[in-house]
Amino acid sequence: MELSLTYFCSLAAALYINTCLVVAAVRWFHMCRPFNRNPRYYYPGRPFLTCAWLSSLTLIPYVLNPDSADAWFLAKLYFLPMTLYHFILILFSYFGNVMQWKQWRMPAILSGAPVVIVLLAALILAILPGEQIGGTRMAQYILYIVGLLITGVCLTSVAIVRVWANRFDPDDYSNPADFPVTRARKWLAMILFNLALCWTGTLLDKPAVLAGIMLVISFFCVVTVITALHPNRNRPLEVPEEKEDAAQVYHRSMPKHRQAEMMAAIRTVVEEQEAFLDPHLTLQDVASRCGYSRTYIAGLVKSELGGFAVYVNRLRLAYVDSYLKQNPDATLGEAIEAAGFGSRSRYYDVKAKNL
Repeated sequence: MELSLTYFCSLAAALYINTCLVVAAVRWFHMCRPFNRNPRYYYPGRPFLTCAWLSSLTLIPYVLNPDSADAWFLAKLYFLPMTLYHFILILFSYFGNVMQWKQWRMPAILSGAPVVIVLLAALILAILPGEQIGGTRMAQYILYIVGLLITGVCLTSVAIVRVWANRFDPDDYSNPADFPVTRARKWLAMILFNLALCWTGTLLDKPAVLAGIMLVISFFCVVTVITALHPNRNRPLEVPEEKEDAAQVYHRSMPKHRQAEMMAAIRTVVEEQEAFLDPHLTLQDVASRCGYSRTYIAGLVKSELGGFAVYVNRLRLAYVDSYLKQNPDATLGEAIEAAGFGSRSRYYDVKAKNL
């Protein structure tokens, strides 16, 4: 490899590693306020994102000796199967947690096992003196086999998240599902683009091409962490459990006439003024219109009505039935939209829970 090309490849890899380390540090140590009060809800993929970017340290042998066949093999392994495995973890650690679907963990671990084993073996070979198998035909076979395996898993993961995104439209943001559709679609597009980049670099098998890909992916790393700083989840920040419990204790000690006044105000806003028809209705909206503290309203609604979402969706279910009776020519979809559910999927989910 020419000296100038060697420097370019080494510097590109070094820049990529440093970018990943900075992004990992930002992702782990920085969370926007007040969302840092509940990181498991607002930043569910944070540990996996941090670990994924820290794994870039395995490229150090390539930075130090880009002319080595073993180091080159290590770099290709990192940017095909390992990078795709990162995408799988990122998708499911975030959107899997949003959907409360924990079954992804075992398949993800099993599919990632051969990737991690092969990468660690390549790392050991790159550290040891002398050329081992990096430039052999066997190394290419290993790269393609593991790459095809993890590509299949990655595409399956993309398809699953796409199905989830298609189940919800933007109106569902204020409903309990709280699935960040816009973010999901942007991430899926970015992952498919990077998948194409990784395979391009692997098939062309040229250090200069891979160096360019490193620079492009470095840019996407920065974009990813910037877009992830804000949680992009639209449910209002929940009151911590201890404060919620304290509010309920307060309500239990509150005079009955005071509780009755607050309940009357809540029912006036939500039922008589039909605030429940707003698909974006939040507990804070109700509290503001009632003129009481959100914490106290939350405690009273939870203790007396079973919770805000339960209360509002029960009213919406009744409204659907009433709407269809009053409008015989109306479709179920029109009734669902008028009731404030926002989508058929949310209506059927709520209805199933209330049977």
